[in-house]
Amino acid sequence: MQLAVCMCILAISLGFFYLLGKALSVRLHWDRSAPEALCIGFFLYFSLFQIVALIMIFTKQSLHRLGGVWLTLLAIFLAAAIRTLYKDKNENQIKKEQPATRFLLLVMALAIACECLTAILLQRNVGWDFAYYLGNISTSVSTDTMYLYDGSSGLLREHMELRYALSGFYMNTAWISQMTAVPALLLQKYVMGALCVLLTNFIVYSFAMEVFSGDRKKAALLVTITIILTLFWDVYDTSGQFLMIRSYEAKAYCANVVLPMAVFAMYRIWKNEKRKQNWEELFLVSFASVAVSMSSLLLIPALLVIMSLSHILSRWMESKRMEWAFAKKAVCCLAPNLCYMAVYFLYAGGLLSVEV
Repeated sequence: MQLAVCMCILAISLGFFYLLGKALSVRLHWDRSAPEALCIGFFLYFSLFQIVALIMIFTKQSLHRLGGVWLTLLAIFLAAAIRTLYKDKNENQIKKEQPATRFLLLVMALAIACECLTAILLQRNVGWDFAYYLGNISTSVSTDTMYLYDGSSGLLREHMELRYALSGFYMNTAWISQMTAVPALLLQKYVMGALCVLLTNFIVYSFAMEVFSGDRKKAALLVTITIILTLFWDVYDTSGQFLMIRSYEAKAYCANVVLPMAVFAMYRIWKNEKRKQNWEELFLVSFASVAVSMSSLLLIPALLVIMSLSHILSRWMESKRMEWAFAKKAVCCLAPNLCYMAVYFLYAGGLLSVEV
């Protein structure tokens, strides 16, 4: 019964992410496919949730209060998204696909289903990291608090651990667990585990559609090949290994969802740096990156700096001119992570402390 509830929660989450992403795309005039709109909705969801969660965490509010406030806001966001889509006059016509394309899309869907089943059903690895993260979630549910108790010992902390409290990712599972009475282990392993696999493949498909100029057959074939390599090329400490073994952890989301989406956005910027929609999408991914995973704290800035410098230097070698406008926009996209880094380093250096 609880597994059925988990599948319902996953389906509702996917639908809500799609509505959010599609509405934002309409509002900002982004031309995005359904898979990419769903991914955009995921990042928008955690961007908004992070703002609410951090306020509630640092003011030491109860978990049920976070759930109540967030559910109210979700209802408002849902109504606004539906209203936006209802008023949108640019209805996309569904194209009739060729038999070969339909076949490859079906093969891709079956491959994604197999990858989901492998990641969340056949994998029984639960390491110390996940036990600690799950302890934080379960303790928050049982004590109706957020990051006030230690996830491993269950004891009340003296100071809030900002290494974890700066991200709202696990508290998202906590409020759902409290509201639905479904154990946090089931929600994190099955709902968040399956979601990570689905989002990963949606991003690969969207990226392939961009590279192959909208060729669905090539995109479906690439996704299928990627899944086969992930399932059978067992190499330790790769993004694929994280996806198959730890898809329910924030680290797996960083490796397979956040970083690929950031690279995808940068690829679009390389193709057309003057199109503001590409920069807006990159900023959204950057803004939500820490909310999804604390591992993004340094990895996203490192990625953006490397890719931006590569572009700026290549342009300088061609024209002997510095791309100052490009650099300014890149710094704006880095700003959210730089703010998080400042707070984290003040905490790590003992200059900032939140007493419990």
